[in-house]
Amino acid sequence: MNWILGVCMQATEENLKILSELGVKAIEIPGWLQLNPFKFSKTDLKRISELSSSYGVSIVASNSIYPSDFSHASESEQARRRSIEYTYRLAEAASEITCPILVWGSGKARSIPSETTREKGYERNLEVLKEASKAGEEFNVRFGIEPLPKSETNFVNTIEEALKLVEKVDSEFIGITADVRHMVREEYDLVESLKKAGGEIIHVHLADNNSRVPGRGIIDFNRLLKCFREIGYRGAMSIEAGLGENPREELRFALEILKQPFSKV
Repeated sequence: MNWILGVCMQATEENLKILSELGVKAIEIPGWLQLNPFKFSKTDLKRISELSSSYGVSIVASNSIYPSDFSHASESEQARRRSIEYTYRLAEAASEITCPILVWGSGKARSIPSETTREKGYERNLEVLKEASKAGEEFNVRFGIEPLPKSETNFVNTIEEALKLVEKVDSEFIGITADVRHMVREEYDLVESLKKAGGEIIHVHLADNNSRVPGRGIIDFNRLLKCFREIGYRGAMSIEAGLGENPREELRFALEILKQPFSKV
């Protein structure tokens, strides 16, 4: 069982140089900034892919995939069509750079507006996910539903809610992104929730409880990664955390913290 460890950040020359110097072989890029199919051409995407490859870094996932002005559950039919078209084309863009995972987070985009009933909002979000599953199958890209805290969205805050959506869509191209920083805020028992999600977890975000890198807070990463081993998780893990004014040193610190539990894989 081998885990790939990456970092969530833009694929810029400066960032890729830092990752390369630290021996990090993977990156998770912000979708709305570097993968947006409404803004970037295939040539633009090829440039990002080639730049990453030149530093020996692979693009393992993309997070923050929707721009902040999107609303899947909007009362506007035009806005909803926009979300569906974007989702389809995003999967195509991801395939262009061999990015296998798209994190279905973007709390604002999926939040149900106050003027929309819960039932309608649920069905509209489900419609976007069904489109994601079709696009995923066509372009061999998987979408991972990421439970987010109530402070960020009113739609899908827990693993249990994500599992119900996965069951409704019923597609191998729709799974769960387990973000441990968010889960410690919403789950009664982090480890038990991870075990419950089990094989539906297709991607993982790592950060401490205070949104800093692993080791800067109170999460026991030895216990956490032991749980991922027990449930047989085999995908990538990305550090998604605030890196402060010295990203290189923060990442160096995090890598040292994670070295021991990762060595047991």
